[in-house]
Amino acid sequence: MFKKYQPLKEQVMYTRIKLAAWTMIILCTVFASITLLEGFEVTIPVQPVFNSTYFDKSFINYPAGDIKITGDFRITNPSFTQRLLLPATHWEFDVFNCIFLIILSLFILKVLPHTHSQSLLKTDISNWIKYVGWTIMGFWLIDVFRIFFYAMPQVKEFTNEQFIFRRTGYLIFPLQFWLGIGILWVSRLYKNAFRLKQEQELTI
Repeated sequence: MFKKYQPLKEQVMYTRIKLAAWTMIILCTVFASITLLEGFEVTIPVQPVFNSTYFDKSFINYPAGDIKITGDFRITNPSFTQRLLLPATHWEFDVFNCIFLIILSLFILKVLPHTHSQSLLKTDISNWIKYVGWTIMGFWLIDVFRIFFYAMPQVKEFTNEQFIFRRTGYLIFPLQFWLGIGILWVSRLYKNAFRLKQEQELTI
């Protein structure tokens, strides 16, 4: 009974994944297009620069601790480059992340037909899996550069060197980097499995 309905269940699952990928492509394309239009505001998270006027000042104090001053810096009339490269707040997508999600969704649509149980290991898709890994690592590296060499200097310039862009975790726990490494490892495993299956079919 389970084997009889397994292909149908797989088909439903892959249809949902395909719809999700296309939905992500459409939504990200629309959002990125709207964001790049003139007049669209850009809001980015900021925190005081070390040893600046607002550094180490508390917004409110409690018996158990205090809340430091942070905030969102809203650029009311950003340039095209700023709309393209400046990171948005943690709760919003920005154009850079939209481009990343569009490319990743296209890779998923390319690889998806070859991951079905009936077509698995019949085509060598290890290179496409590898492209996904390198894309994730590449976007992570570009993201680090745009934050440290573009966003932070821009915010310091706009705020008279009182605030910088607020983002943590890139150097301590770079999730995208390790995810890319893991996908590269999966591509190597897939290539070895595909090669082994080809050798077995030749010996039969």
